[in-house]
Amino acid sequence: MKTLLIIARECRLRLRRPSFWVLTLLVPAVVAALYALPVVAARQADEATTVLVVDQTGLFADGLCPTESLSFKPMPTLDYAWQQASAHDLVLMIPRRETTIPHDAYLYYRGTPPTVAVQSAVDAQLQTLLRNAILQDVYDLDPTVYHSVESTYLRLRTHDAATGHESHLQVKTVVAVALAVLMALALLLFGAQVARAVQEERHNRVAEIVATSVHPVQLLAGKVAGVALTATLQLTLWIALAAAAIAGVQAANPNLFEQARAQQQHRSLATKGTEATVQYDTPVQLVDQTVEGLAAIQLPVVAGAFVLFFLLGYLLYGTLVAAVAARLDSDADTTQWTLVAGAPLLLALALAPLVLRAPAGALAAWLTVIPFTAPVAAMLRLPFGLPLWQTALASVLLVLCAAAAAVLAARTYRRHIV
Repeated sequence: MKTLLIIARECRLRLRRPSFWVLTLLVPAVVAALYALPVVAARQADEATTVLVVDQTGLFADGLCPTESLSFKPMPTLDYAWQQASAHDLVLMIPRRETTIPHDAYLYYRGTPPTVAVQSAVDAQLQTLLRNAILQDVYDLDPTVYHSVESTYLRLRTHDAATGHESHLQVKTVVAVALAVLMALALLLFGAQVARAVQEERHNRVAEIVATSVHPVQLLAGKVAGVALTATLQLTLWIALAAAAIAGVQAANPNLFEQARAQQQHRSLATKGTEATVQYDTPVQLVDQTVEGLAAIQLPVVAGAFVLFFLLGYLLYGTLVAAVAARLDSDADTTQWTLVAGAPLLLALALAPLVLRAPAGALAAWLTVIPFTAPVAAMLRLPFGLPLWQTALASVLLVLCAAAAAVLAARTYRRHIV
């Protein structure tokens, strides 16, 4: 009962703080802004630009295709182009050479230089037209046929001979790294909140008063659990409000992301109508492979294991950080020692390339059963399949180590706070 009262007190203290609600509302707004602002800025910066083309070679002027942001106008001479050009127009000069293949092209401007996107778009069209001219005039090859052959793609599928299931190593690797980084950040963040709570009560002497009527273990358990509940509540609100904010931005601006979706579904025009077009479609293919890889991962199992290792890891690191904070007087020292306590998590992240290279190897197995590296190492191996006995062993060792850390932290509370 006393432990529940301490948990309720810890939750009330944090929920009453204006900073808790300010951050809870501010972070989703920032996430929504980061989601929408790049697209809005790109659309606003994507102004129509006119390029006056002086092509002395005769290879490019008729082949340049206008886009939403670019328009091309052939001009007979450079002097005439400058006479017709406005302050914001560009002049593209392709000089004639003695050889049949031009080596240089010049894009002139007045005042403000063109954006990188404009330069890249002009350059891409010039390179394509030059390549097509060389294929057709020098080597007598049909550019459409050549590009269809050049764009073909052979997908190497890695399958388990026993089950026939595909491995999806690339997708699983990305998921593993994301889970490991999220686990390490969450444990370090919530551990820092526990340390800050201990320091606050040590400075205002509240812990001494409370500790006279409850056992130090109850005081410690209530503090760790209270911080965990409020932090989990804040994290849940962040996810829900960020999703709602993003959905609101999309509902208020239904055409905002239409251009991005169109680019993602765009197909190569050079090989349209051929077998290579169906086979080689990089954006769509990448999305399909990602969806297939995620479907191959047992997401409920991954989510359950993540929650399990997070709770056990938080119990371990939360109690250790509480013991460290109880012994130190300076907030700066507490922050430094909190990072020291979380060093094994960072070590597991540093060894991630070796673990991902051999998820079933000896190094990965040892990092999984060592309690201080188990939360991160288990996340690195989870998408590839974590043996049940190793999961059970790691969980038992984490519980035992967390219990030992709780006893140590309780003694530290009794000695340095009470």
